[in-house]
Amino acid sequence: MRIDKEVVRTIVKRCLGYKKGEQFLIVCDDKLYSLAYDFYKLTKSLGVESILLQMAPRKMHGQEPPEVVASALKQANAAALLTSVSLSHTKARKTASFEYGTRIASLPGITEEILRRSISIDYSSLQKKAARLAHLLTKAKRIEISTKNGTHLVMSVNGRKGFSDNGIYTEKGAFGNLPAGEACIAPCEGTTNGRLVVDGSAPFAGRLKRPVEIIIRNGYAQDITTSGISALKKSLGRCVLNVAELGIGLNPKAKVTGNTLEDEKAQETAHIAFGNNKSFGGRISCPSHLDFVFFKPTILIDGARVN
Repeated sequence: MRIDKEVVRTIVKRCLGYKKGEQFLIVCDDKLYSLAYDFYKLTKSLGVESILLQMAPRKMHGQEPPEVVASALKQANAAALLTSVSLSHTKARKTASFEYGTRIASLPGITEEILRRSISIDYSSLQKKAARLAHLLTKAKRIEISTKNGTHLVMSVNGRKGFSDNGIYTEKGAFGNLPAGEACIAPCEGTTNGRLVVDGSAPFAGRLKRPVEIIIRNGYAQDITTSGISALKKSLGRCVLNVAELGIGLNPKAKVTGNTLEDEKAQETAHIAFGNNKSFGGRISCPSHLDFVFFKPTILIDGARVN
């Protein structure tokens, strides 16, 4: 067995609050079936009423799953999404959470190494840190971000709500990623300006060997030269370049290795995402959400440093 039983116990019972008599759904795709099957067997050994549902991989993050999967998500009490690409921003996931009350943890691109390294943490401590930072983001009007590597961005978040991803999804309809550990906010559309130097990881590229520079004007990247972005822009339009999110990593065990799921949670990092932000308070609906992770940011909220 490649997965530690205690890690599965933490996800199912600590993070998702499984109770006896509930139905627990595991959604996987072909690429992660082997890992998901191990996960399924371990949930069964813990006395969990589990259902494993396998589908073909989606072509890109945010693409809708088959209707059978969407229907199953509505009927489950809690679910873990072990897929190679993210279902987090799909209508199927949001409907299951918001309208049917399903508790859902999304683990896109999860690996055995990430499970071993980043799940078993002090969730009480993480809750406090994430809640504090989310509160500061909610109260904020202006944010300024800089790094020694050359990043300098300013943005308005006036009127926007900060969110905490603390790994505890025990309330009806709760949703988040695992591994967890970030506070985030959707900047006001059209207000982000400056230079972003990405030295951690980028979509399609993974862990970066050389920094990538992105110039942002009036809320949109002028160009993103990493592989795959041009084709996505051609297919989906300008929404792909919308500054959708500022996130701040808080997980003490997460590392930047090139897997966005874990990268964006690592301490001493921040990330700017481009594309969809409607699911956390923004106005842009786009079937794409791409996170760019960078190291050691200095973050000023209304002039006061917060990290």
